[in-house]
Amino acid sequence: MVVNGRPLKKARTRAEARDFAGFPAATDGGAVGTFREAVRGFLARHARLLPLPSIFSPAAAAAPPHLLTWRVSLRVGEEGAEEDAGGCGVELNVVEEDVLRSRSVYCDQCRVVGWSGHPVCGKRYHFIIENDSIQMAGRRRTCCLRCGTPMAAAESRCLLCNFDMEGEELEECGYLHLDDSSHLLHAVVHANGYGHLLRVNGREGGSRHLTGRDIMSFWDRLCKVLHVRKVTVMDISKKQGMDYRLLHAITTGHPWYGEWGYKFGAGSFAHTSDTYQEAVNVLSGIHLALYSSHRSPIRTPLQNTIALYWSLSDRQLVTVRDLFRFIMHLLHQARKDAEMSKPAMDEHREVESNVLCMWTNEDINRAEAAMLKVLRAVQAGRWVSWRALRGAASKAVDSQELLDYSLRGLRGKLMDDGHFIAVRCNTETSAIEYRLETYSNQSPVDATVFGPSVEHLAHDLRFLYDALLNPEIMLSSQPEVVGASAHNAAARILDCKQFIKHYDESAPESPPNPILLAVRCSIELLDHPKDYTAPPVELVLLPATATLGELKMLAARVFQETYLMFHSFQAEQLPEFPNLSDTTPVKHVLGPSQLVRVRGRCTGDHRRIVQFRMERGLENWTVDCTCGAKDDDGERMMACDACGVWQHTRCSGISDFEEVPEKFICRKCASPRKGKGGRGGGGGSGGGRMEMASAGRCKDEIGSSVGGAGKIGRLATVG
Repeated sequence: MVVNGRPLKKARTRAEARDFAGFPAATDGGAVGTFREAVRGFLARHARLLPLPSIFSPAAAAAPPHLLTWRVSLRVGEEGAEEDAGGCGVELNVVEEDVLRSRSVYCDQCRVVGWSGHPVCGKRYHFIIENDSIQMAGRRRTCCLRCGTPMAAAESRCLLCNFDMEGEELEECGYLHLDDSSHLLHAVVHANGYGHLLRVNGREGGSRHLTGRDIMSFWDRLCKVLHVRKVTVMDISKKQGMDYRLLHAITTGHPWYGEWGYKFGAGSFAHTSDTYQEAVNVLSGIHLALYSSHRSPIRTPLQNTIALYWSLSDRQLVTVRDLFRFIMHLLHQARKDAEMSKPAMDEHREVESNVLCMWTNEDINRAEAAMLKVLRAVQAGRWVSWRALRGAASKAVDSQELLDYSLRGLRGKLMDDGHFIAVRCNTETSAIEYRLETYSNQSPVDATVFGPSVEHLAHDLRFLYDALLNPEIMLSSQPEVVGASAHNAAARILDCKQFIKHYDESAPESPPNPILLAVRCSIELLDHPKDYTAPPVELVLLPATATLGELKMLAARVFQETYLMFHSFQAEQLPEFPNLSDTTPVKHVLGPSQLVRVRGRCTGDHRRIVQFRMERGLENWTVDCTCGAKDDDGERMMACDACGVWQHTRCSGISDFEEVPEKFICRKCASPRKGKGGRGGGGGSGGGRMEMASAGRCKDEIGSSVGGAGKIGRLATVG
């Protein structure tokens, strides 16, 4: 039996588990290649094809299935290690989807990232690592169509509701399994090498053995080996209720995916890479001093919290980025350090050596003596806050910097009279406090626990996120001088969800191959339909002795295999070489990296060309929003009932929490100068309500459309 143009390999009886941390090797994919060839070679070398369930009838089993599943066994931890010692096995499932027979021909992700004009590819490859904490992980799974209960693929009857499923129903379950939100990894790559990272679930997403970083590093290696061209990701991940793309951008300047080279891809509401970066710089660069008001003697919780981390840091915290970066560092160290006696902040002393050279030992001893005098003077057992102790000691020591440095050195300090200085973090006041204690009350080692607990740090992080970053509730905490700009910057960052990595741009230049030619080819249709968009350039690999005639033939074959629209494409011309015969050797006329145009026509069924010419489908919408958007960006839109032009509901003054009106007339059509017959949409300033009144159409967010039946699920990312 032949499926997809190649014989099905017999399933291996024994699968060799490869090391997850190092697989696949960088040399596995070769220096030059295409995704369509690389993925076939990868599956042939490393994967085993899972047999179809026995429930399929002979007729159904003989027909090419919609979904073929290949499996690669991977090992986490040392070889032979028991699970208790950190060893375990995971499975990479590669699901080959026949798009022509799929229940979902078009790709919603392509539609909102700027690839809506790409022709529909004939194959899609899903890369899935199932959740290792699920009981049936590693076994081929499906689910009951009636009640949704997970069940083994070999079973036809649901044990819970007793529903008996046929072969076609089991294949329907296969599509539902693709949409399972519990997968540790789910990515899809079209046959042309353009892909989408849909889901990464690490420890917080239920994984027992793999972190989000482990999974991302594996995915990045896999993309390079398979010669994937571009990958997008929609970052809507949250950490403890906080939008992580906002928090991570403030602390590092880029989203979490930026650690692996993902950059701004497409912004909603017409935001660009420049406006995104400007928003990150504005919000992260706000000076913390603006939140310290000297007009009121009563300090706010926000001021107390900022002051706490000012006192904890060995270097000056100047901006919002400094503050959040320091808290994230403390939180990471607090979780990492098992020894509570080791101060989490010690590893943050980046400038301690520079500070030490500013004062002599005599200066430091004088400051410590002044503070010790204050502690001896207070009532026994009473805690003294950092601020109060520094204020009292400042009468004897002028330098505030010297006092700050000396305060950090007091914790656990032993006195000659048997006392030592105990330190604690008061969770109610967000202040570091000191007092003298004797050895009988507490060990000096316990007194060196200096800084907030994990719970306190997590609470403060969420509090500061809401007060300084969250655009929905931040305005009440913002000083007037930065309130509006901070709010707008935070909203802009959250509007940018689509990020992309260009693997084809970062690919190293390979030396000339004496036996192989790599030619970049583009296709031009001689009788193309209206609004035709040329497909992406494809790499064609030729023997070094190939002629121009063979180039035309192989280029046509590449596009025929890749895109459904070009199934019957016949190459006729090479416009760059109109006077050369087909027998001319390619290497004599082509320079390195030269682009060759191949002209031809598609014969046969014209309906096939129309149906598969764009990933956006057969819809013919026009977007012209007041924000400047000219295409679907995944945000909620509605169409004008007069001109049919789409624009964002938010830009029309309709909150995301409000229902779409039954009737909507855009600003241009409502204008007396244009009248109801006016075309286009947008114009004027967004934000004001348009004329609304009954049966409006709504283009919902991608989350709702993608999550429906037959669609590729929306991203859920957890570290």
